[in-house]
Amino acid sequence: MPVEVIVSVVGGLATAVAAAIAAWAALRARRKLDGEISLFDVSVNESEAVLAERGADVHLLGEVVPDRPALDIAVRNVGDRKGLVRRIRVEVKGLLHVPPVDPPNVVRMPGARMGRVFERRLGPSGSYAINFPLCESSYGKTVNHEIDPGDTDRFILSLVATEAVQGMDFYEVRLLLEGGRTRKARKRAASEPMTVLAYGPPSWESPIVIKERLSGIADSVREQAPQGGAEVAVLFNAALHPNTTGMEDYVAFYENKLEILTAALQACLKHAADEERIRGWLDELERDLAEVEQLRRHAAELRASGCHP
Repeated sequence: MPVEVIVSVVGGLATAVAAAIAAWAALRARRKLDGEISLFDVSVNESEAVLAERGADVHLLGEVVPDRPALDIAVRNVGDRKGLVRRIRVEVKGLLHVPPVDPPNVVRMPGARMGRVFERRLGPSGSYAINFPLCESSYGKTVNHEIDPGDTDRFILSLVATEAVQGMDFYEVRLLLEGGRTRKARKRAASEPMTVLAYGPPSWESPIVIKERLSGIADSVREQAPQGGAEVAVLFNAALHPNTTGMEDYVAFYENKLEILTAALQACLKHAADEERIRGWLDELERDLAEVEQLRRHAAELRASGCHP
């Protein structure tokens, strides 16, 4: 084949390929972009507050669980096609259990070794709910929540930790949204970690209750060991304490609990939709912490009065 013919054929193929590429590029440019979901805002709300909103649609909020924290989620579709949140996932970690301060018992245990005070930590437009055991892991739920192009939408996710004890459990949660209509096009949006109170308002004992229990310790020790005795111990929260320091240890344990609750609630405050309720609890804790020194003085007075060896 003459050289001129070969050059002509190659040139024609090149022109055809270039034309095909140009046509494909033009078609791609005209084709609408897929929806793309981005997190606009995430806060921790009280379920009761969401359900009480003016104009709230009970059908759309049917999965909101009272007394449980709810993630109040605002998302934006930055594409120009309908966006799809295919799956909601939460990562749970940072578990904290703040136990009650057990009523103390005075016991006679010959040869018993005394324990130390400790705080128990366990390592263990629509609405949706995720039920999960209270242990560190990742939990998901398929939702297929559509959002119009260029629109911002809001939906609620109730967090139901099935083994949570009312008023005592906190944990840290991170929200992940999976979007996209196909597995290949799937994208994720993630929130910051948020500390939440798992179930109901925080629970703690009042200084009045602790003061009464200190008097009970003093009376019981005096009854069992009028002249004192190393075999008499104060038992509470799975630890034994010598009767010579039992009341002081009890006050220290109580103070430690209030400080832990304060720190946990301050962490909750960072992402709270309604700060007023948490600030009210913090104010109460601050008042009770201010009375700890009076409790220590009460213990000292009981010893000085002869009501305790």
